[in-house]
Amino acid sequence: MDNKNRFFLLIVFGLILNSANEALACGSCGYIQFDRILPPIWYWVAFSVLWFFSLSIYAATTSTKLWSVYKPVWSLILVSVLLITSTMFIGPVFLLLLNLPGIILVFKAFLPNKSIPKKEKRNLKILSLAGIACLSFLIAITVNIRRERTDADFILKYEYSGPAKMACERLVYNAPAQLNEIREIISKAKNSHVVAIASEGIGNHGDPGRDVPLLIDAYARIYGEYEDEKVELALSKLTGLKLPDGSSPRAWKKQLAAKAK
Repeated sequence: MDNKNRFFLLIVFGLILNSANEALACGSCGYIQFDRILPPIWYWVAFSVLWFFSLSIYAATTSTKLWSVYKPVWSLILVSVLLITSTMFIGPVFLLLLNLPGIILVFKAFLPNKSIPKKEKRNLKILSLAGIACLSFLIAITVNIRRERTDADFILKYEYSGPAKMACERLVYNAPAQLNEIREIISKAKNSHVVAIASEGIGNHGDPGRDVPLLIDAYARIYGEYEDEKVELALSKLTGLKLPDGSSPRAWKKQLAAKAK
């Protein structure tokens, strides 16, 4: 069995193995987790697919043999399967593995190899340099996003997902060091579960003068939704007031106004 078939079978075996494992994250959560490591993840997926296809087309038009690169039709079938399964199981893991043939091509193009004709060697170098240039640009984008994006930015972008909720729980665990980011979440989040998690951090470590208005606004956004009682609890901790469970945001505002007089 040659290396090309081994690579193909490795991908297929991995898909079968992961599709049978119910403990693994769903595909969408997998994409979100990868977006934390390699943002923006869809750019990385697009690059992997385009680089793989470009090698496939080059190999088909020049009759050049490249490691684990198939004819365009088979490449299209493989990528289609990977795209579909990536949204169902563990995300873009195997789509990112499509970079391997390109990476191996770089070594093949620039390392001494007398068995490759000079013209083919030159073409492989050009193809490799194009891939390296695109990869370098993508890495620069990723580094810039990771440098500028805060935990709050990530949570607010994906606030309806499991990874965002877990990230919010970590922020609350690290409070008060992360209190400003928790305040940003309280101010902007619309998902009731994320707001509830963030309100616990504010209730335990917040400043009444600064954070009570934020909690009131957040409570108004999610009033009557899941876990809105946690915002009430945070309000009680910061204000010292105890209103009946389920009191409206307007009732809280009236009580706070009366207390201020």
